[in-house]
Amino acid sequence: MKQENKIFGIIGFLAVLMGFLSKVIYRDFINLNEINDYGIAGFLPSYFYVLGFSLLLLIRPTKHSKKIVLIVTIASILFELKQWSTSGKLDLKDILASIFACITAILIVMIIEKYIKKEKKST
Repeated sequence: MKQENKIFGIIGFLAVLMGFLSKVIYRDFINLNEINDYGIAGFLPSYFYVLGFSLLLLIRPTKHSKKIVLIVTIASILFELKQWSTSGKLDLKDILASIFACITAILIVMIIEKYIKKEKKST
């Protein structure tokens, strides 16, 4: 496994873990104590899950890393739209979280790929 794929895996795992913790601990704490966090409790899990799953799928070497991130994001948005069609509730925060996670994931991919290329040239 290439070094960049290991880095994607580690960051992806940590992001999914953060998504789980923000959903189970942070969101419950905010809701139980009726704290106004301006919707962050609803935003964080979706953000971290899309970011994490996008990067976890990059553990296997691929030439199309940015396309994979886009596919995960589109799937997440389609899931939100399906919820809207079945329950009548559209959660714009989750859609925005998915878009911001996509941007973050693509930036991470670009930075890591640039760093790895630079490291390979110097050796």
